[in-house]
Amino acid sequence: MKKIVLGLIISAFLLTAFTITGDKSSASVDQKEGLYIFILNKPTSQYEYLGSVKKVLVLTGKPEEMLNSMIRKVKKEYPKAEGIIFTSLDMDKADAIQFKDK
Repeated sequence: MKKIVLGLIISAFLLTAFTITGDKSSASVDQKEGLYIFILNKPTSQYEYLGSVKKVLVLTGKPEEMLNSMIRKVKKEYPKAEGIIFTSLDMDKADAIQFKDK
């Protein structure tokens, strides 16, 4: 009887240990001006590639200015876009995406 109880306790502990740990690659994505922003990563949800935009002329080249100018360009060229995927840290090219409905 003690072995059965001990086995149940150990099983419950192991089950709890596996359910507590999360996926280390999951994250919460921020939005800016209604677009989800992905930098050097991609969404786990299915999406449709709408097109790419390239860097525009900016005054200072600071990341915030680059981000804002790319957001404006994506919104202008791809009004249905729901997110932007930046493929490099230079932020000189980005892909406009729209999430697929399930």
